[in-house]
Amino acid sequence: MKIEYRVQHLAGRDEPLARLLARLPPAVTVVTDTELEALGPNPMRNYLRCLEPPKKNVTHLCVLQDDAVPCEAFDRLTAEAVGERPGDVVSLFVGGLTNRTRKSFYEAMQRKERWCPVYFRDIHHVVGMVWPVEVAAGFLEWYATARVPGPIPPRSDDAVVGYWARTTKRTVWATVPCLVEHPDDMPSTVHSIGRQGDAGRKAIWFEA
Repeated sequence: MKIEYRVQHLAGRDEPLARLLARLPPAVTVVTDTELEALGPNPMRNYLRCLEPPKKNVTHLCVLQDDAVPCEAFDRLTAEAVGERPGDVVSLFVGGLTNRTRKSFYEAMQRKERWCPVYFRDIHHVVGMVWPVEVAAGFLEWYATARVPGPIPPRSDDAVVGYWARTTKRTVWATVPCLVEHPDDMPSTVHSIGRQGDAGRKAIWFEA
């Protein structure tokens, strides 16, 4: 098993990027989006780039948003989690929005379990996700012909990944506790007004 770390980075967000890279292994691919559109940045476009096929021998892609904050021993803990579920997409983050996923997360905490399912009928932020390479390739193939509801072209990576999981009936599992925090100290790249500092966009349980 070999994990390649990729960072979904928007040009100009250098301070959070430096904070993130300080806690990651040295070999990290930063995928920077420098293109501008009339509606602003397009996170989905850059997320697709982050899922492009890696070099040989890589089995998993760990895609992190540039404002994520990994826990201590992140590389080891991520490898252990992926080793438990090598064929699944693994979410390293669950936010505090009131929904079924949060309920499942709290139930797993109470039972001292290490995993909870993600329910993509709710909003789920793709702050940190680990993709088996073959599943990432399947997602890209699906996206090439998918008709995703909403703006054209789609801009929200959260929304598109959620739609993919629902329509393909893909089960995604989240680690308990979260292995990355989303401090939400940077403006959202999709919703630029009224979204910064939202407690629902921070991890339910994160041990730094």
